[in-house]
Amino acid sequence: MAASGTYTEALSSGGNLTITSRNWSIEYYFPGPDLRYKGTFVSVNERDVKDHIQAFQDNWAEYEQMRAMVPNGTEVEKKGQSGMVIRVGGYWPGVSLRSYHMPLSGRGQIDKVIADYRYALDRAPAIQKFLASI
Repeated sequence: MAASGTYTEALSSGGNLTITSRNWSIEYYFPGPDLRYKGTFVSVNERDVKDHIQAFQDNWAEYEQMRAMVPNGTEVEKKGQSGMVIRVGGYWPGVSLRSYHMPLSGRGQIDKVIADYRYALDRAPAIQKFLASI
């Protein structure tokens, strides 16, 4: 915990749970492909975490349907729920959090992210209560 009253904890699926006494979020930083490009920050605010859990589940189901229907060697991309991208074939197949960032192409990967989001929903209120008391 920093002196600013902010608590940050790394999540096992990537990103950080960042909590203050007033709000919390799950934050990601995706570096550019090389030093010529800036990195990208993505933040999932506390009010959006439950929606993201459902979106990961629904987008994964859509990905599996698309994968079964799309011929091999074909690339198809579709905008999913909560700003996510569903992509079959080509680069970064699977369900991506944003654009091509954090492509999840296995059910285990989706389950791990969802578990972290549920963990954040449970953990954040206790940390907020502690931060508010100091």
